[in-house]
Amino acid sequence: MHILKLLLLISAAVLFAGASKSQTVSTLVQGPSTFDDCLTLDRAGNIYASRYVGSTVTKITPSGNTSIFASGFFQPNGTAFDAQGNLYVPNNISAGWIAKVSPQGTVDTILTGIGYPTAILFENDTTMLVSSYQSNRIYRAYLNGSFSILYTGNGMNGPVGMAFDDNGQLLIANYTDGKIFCVNSAGTFSLVADIPGIVGFIAVANHYIYATGFSANKIYRISMSGETSVLAGSGGAGQSNGPALTATFNAPNGIAVTATGDTIYISDFNSRSLRMITNVSVGIEQTGTLTPQLLELKQNFPNPFNPSTIFEFSVPGRGHVSLKIFDTMGREVQSIVSDVLSPGSYKAGFTAQGISSGTYFAVLTHGGIRQTRRISLIK
Repeated sequence: MHILKLLLLISAAVLFAGASKSQTVSTLVQGPSTFDDCLTLDRAGNIYASRYVGSTVTKITPSGNTSIFASGFFQPNGTAFDAQGNLYVPNNISAGWIAKVSPQGTVDTILTGIGYPTAILFENDTTMLVSSYQSNRIYRAYLNGSFSILYTGNGMNGPVGMAFDDNGQLLIANYTDGKIFCVNSAGTFSLVADIPGIVGFIAVANHYIYATGFSANKIYRISMSGETSVLAGSGGAGQSNGPALTATFNAPNGIAVTATGDTIYISDFNSRSLRMITNVSVGIEQTGTLTPQLLELKQNFPNPFNPSTIFEFSVPGRGHVSLKIFDTMGREVQSIVSDVLSPGSYKAGFTAQGISSGTYFAVLTHGGIRQTRRISLIK
């Protein structure tokens, strides 16, 4: 009777659960600080943060120590590094320019003439894409100072954030209305997601798009096929830390993901704080392309485990697949997989950080069918 009740609880949780509850929000730099806007990481893991309502770029170490890296800008916005470690800073004003800052902090102007340059994304060593919020354009610019219009119109409404998806296609996020577009190699725009309200910036990691909901005070996770869920933020304005879905943000704006994909940095525009979301990464690997007859979730290995284990599963048809961990009360502990997958065999890792020893249940869901495995965490 107890098992039947538990399965019913898990079934209800699978139907109504949102994003993972195991991610945790903390504050790395308490505001007010010297930054409020875009975040960019260097190869050593240091964070570079713009002060849009100001003139500086701040360097922040992974331990939270801050220093002014460069100054003399006007509304510095969406920065980017080149392959040599130089930081490029767009100055988002009508007579805008792009500055190059050397690793030592020396500032040189390398491009002028693009009105309201907003964010930069490097295509290769010599070519960058530049979004222009006011003109609803994407420019292609070169380090020799020349540039041309690449895209205009196509539903762009205050384009700011840019990133490349897993296939190298350009993603563009509208600041004004929250729409995120994907642009294929032929230049065709398609709508990927429609985030409520204003979107600050976007980042791509773990096969997902992460977006800051500036006006919603939420951080969103979007699959490459467009399924959208809330990763963090209750929606209230504030600075409370703790479990991701109950934490609060105050106009989250800049976003950057560590190279390992397990930590996301967020800049809160209103409070000028630097926040961290940890335990983020979702590791999934396709191990076979033959189409199985049935949905199958194999027993995890090792089991019992501490703290990491591997799940192998098979999907018989293309569709949305979720693999989630629940406790014995039917409460969701962590979302491991939530994406549209093709038929085949897969494996995914699970690391139980911040979770106590005990019995848990792994639930694989696809096409209305569920497979459940009992797992044991022993610390």
